Amino acid sequence: MPKIRQPTPLSTLSLHAVASWLTTLARHNMIVVAKISKFNVQEAASLLKRKMTILHDLFEYNVPFCVYDKLAGELFEAIPRLIETIKKEQDLGSSMGKFLSDVNVAVSLTEILLSSNLRSLYFDLIPKTMRHYFYIKLDQLSGLRSLDLGSLSGGWKTQDMEPTVLNGIVNMRNLQMLCINYDATDNIIKMLSESCPNLLEVDFSSSKSITNASVDLLIPMRNLRKVILYRTSVTLDGYVNLLMNLPKLEDLGRYDDLGRCLSCIDTNYPWLEVLNLTKFISHYATTEHLQILGRLCPRIHTVSVFNNPLLLDLMSLISIDNLHDLKLLSADFFADQIKHVLEVKGCNLTHLHLEHVDEIDMNALIYISQFCPDLKTFVIYNCDLVDSTSLCMRRFPIPPFMNLERLTVAATCKFWHLDFLLATAVKIRYIYLGTMVPTDDDLIAHVLIKNPMSMLEELRVMVSDGLTINSVYKLANSCVSLQKLSELESWSKITKAELIEFMRYIKTRNLDLDIKSQKFNSE
Repeated sequence: MPKIRQPTPLSTLSLHAVASWLTTLARHNMIVVAKISKFNVQEAASLLKRKMTILHDLFEYNVPFCVYDKLAGELFEAIPRLIETIKKEQDLGSSMGKFLSDVNVAVSLTEILLSSNLRSLYFDLIPKTMRHYFYIKLDQLSGLRSLDLGSLSGGWKTQDMEPTVLNGIVNMRNLQMLCINYDATDNIIKMLSESCPNLLEVDFSSSKSITNASVDLLIPMRNLRKVILYRTSVTLDGYVNLLMNLPKLEDLGRYDDLGRCLSCIDTNYPWLEVLNLTKFISHYATTEHLQILGRLCPRIHTVSVFNNPLLLDLMSLISIDNLHDLKLLSADFFADQIKHVLEVKGCNLTHLHLEHVDEIDMNALIYISQFCPDLKTFVIYNCDLVDSTSLCMRRFPIPPFMNLERLTVAATCKFWHLDFLLATAVKIRYIYLGTMVPTDDDLIAHVLIKNPMSMLEELRVMVSDGLTINSVYKLANSCVSLQKLSELESWSKITKAELIEFMRYIKTRNLDLDIKSQKFNSE
């Protein structure tokens, strides 16, 4: 049985109440503004601006800065709900002018959040109706530490967006992370160098204006630890320049020529002993590149490579001493010696991602469970798990998957594959099963007998033609830590009436279990 839902903290209740009070106040302001707008639009706009200024100052001086981000999250939900309510109140006889006036009042509540108390802002999480306010008033957000502007114009109006961004970041002395996709420019980088001394991470992915000349502007920012320039116009020379002149640089994100880049440094700068890189993500790595990586970057702990048998011998991964996060794409488990790599390096691995990897059978899963005893995250994506002709071992020296916490299976597999994975992972916290995974009541019943999954917090089964409401109750009664059981509406054997009854079951017992889905949210 999931845990009993605990009382909501007073701080959260206060934020809920504040959001509710603001939407109620906005409803009153809508009436006043709509009446004045009939006679004088300018006066109505001035009145609304004065009211929002008063509210802005009231919140800025009275809301603790440590909860301002949570307040933003509340308003990001409350304002769209208010707009939806306004839309539902419209009929064929409604005035379009009043509708637009009401929506304008609702959206104007965004100005309350334009404060130096705000610490992080991710534009992808902001409702589209509210983004314009943040774009044009970035200069008021001087306290930001993390700013993700998303794709801005998508590269279509880079020069138009540049002045707005420049006007905002010039005041952000505390900024530590900035993400601008498509629309980053040299002028923005120059401003960052002058105005943001604490900057640690930048992401300029897909910004074609970023070239090797831009790298020279990044060099003065000596504290940079993460620089993402994927799909920009920066060439190999630019990346070499970055690695040679930013001593704290740890992460370049995905760069397919990173191996060639390291080879160039190893050849032309023999006096250079080590680099600080901790991640290597490339689709064009060779055996030589991985050997250089192990020697030149001793702090490397994450490797993601696309296997080309003509160029890459995966056994070269053995040279990487601190490897604990491994992602392999397009390989054969036995033919490409993944088994031997895991036999040597598996004792250090905590994260393993296998994508388009063939020859995975029960023996392969058993080898993984024995060679990687500390594995915490295991992903099998777009693979075909095959039958085994015979099992390599019946008794296991090490309990299989005894430390596994997160499991993702999006692959074609059999009952016994899932049974082995789920029944042995006693510390599992998160399970994701994709659309190709066969699931039914017998599987759940069989697994729960052997492993009650007492630490499981979230289960997502994207599609199932075999699971019924009986499995839902069994999971709810067995998994004492379960907090989220999602995508139930895509289990074809569960009816809407059964789901409603289960929701009533949760409510009457006050269980801390979330089964919200897109289907029920839309109703």
